[in-house]
Amino acid sequence: MNNKVLQKRTIIVILITALMMLAEIYYGITSHSMALTADGFHMGTHVVAFGITLIVCFIAAKFQDKTEKLNALGGYTSAILLGFTSIGIIWESVERFFNPLLIGFSEAIWVAIIGLVVNLLCIYIMGGDKSWHIHKHSCCDCCPSHGECSEHEHEKENLNYKAAYLHILADILTSVLAICALLLGKYFGLAFLDPIIGVFGGFVIAKWSFSLLKSSSKILLDF
Repeated sequence: MNNKVLQKRTIIVILITALMMLAEIYYGITSHSMALTADGFHMGTHVVAFGITLIVCFIAAKFQDKTEKLNALGGYTSAILLGFTSIGIIWESVERFFNPLLIGFSEAIWVAIIGLVVNLLCIYIMGGDKSWHIHKHSCCDCCPSHGECSEHEHEKENLNYKAAYLHILADILTSVLAICALLLGKYFGLAFLDPIIGVFGGFVIAKWSFSLLKSSSKILLDF
């Protein structure tokens, strides 16, 4: 997909995700739902990731072969911030488990459903799982270990854009979990599931943060 198209789509997704993030965090706090609040912060991690994606897209347009370490440095920085975010969410969720507050289930459920729809819309805007594929190129361009130049062609992947797409898929998962927790709390009185989902959301962010730290540090240290 053309780099300029990727830039425009990423900007649209950033704006939509940022607005939904603010709405989820606000209504999560006012309705005392940690599942919804955690999902809002989780969307915040994606705003950071999309921001990095957009910056790399702009730079890639001018420096096609010099973006790897810049992308890694941005990822490493955001991973540290996300690690602190996950700790905060887990801490608050555990505290809420032992000191529960009355949850406004109806309000939180509707906001969580809207958040899920927004994520599905972002998936559509990003262009599906083929959106990160780059034009085919000859084997001699990408496989020097083959020795002789071959007429075989391979399809590259824009891992920067692919990562942003996968972040949305992860947020769809946490949105579904938040909705399930809120529904079970409202109709079956299982309110204790809400902070548990909050803890789970925190660990999802922590796992993503650790994975990003690991992969980006390898690039920065030339492993």
